[in-house]
Amino acid sequence: MDLRVTWHKPVKLRKSRPGSTYIYELDLDSVPAKPGVYVFMRRFGKNLNPLYVGKALNLKTRIGQQLVALKLMKGLENAEIGSRAVVFGEFVPRPGQSENKCLLLIERALIRHFLSEGHDLLNKLGTRIATKHSLTSRKVAGRFVPTRIRF
Repeated sequence: MDLRVTWHKPVKLRKSRPGSTYIYELDLDSVPAKPGVYVFMRRFGKNLNPLYVGKALNLKTRIGQQLVALKLMKGLENAEIGSRAVVFGEFVPRPGQSENKCLLLIERALIRHFLSEGHDLLNKLGTRIATKHSLTSRKVAGRFVPTRIRF
């Protein structure tokens, strides 16, 4: 299945003023009210490290809701040094593609990708995708080749 996402530039999260009910703020007018996926991240120099991946039928509404999710915002705040940002991508459906199902697949694929790169995400539970294929092999010429891979 061919899934398409149009990514926007990262939007920096600002620390809220003392006494505010928020930990971080951002200009929600820069976020489209369209279906898509988003990644809260930490920026340190030129490095971008993902911290949380989410999906939404309405990015603007969902990211706004996440700003008041204390557990998530505390997780962002307690991450290693660096500035915080969110990057989001609009889902571009093809005829016949279900937004809900496709967004779930994209979210899970991003989470698995970031975990495979060694990033420690705040939302890594529940990301298992049903195994549909397996590969069985043997050791060849003394080099290690995995004997069983499920994907």
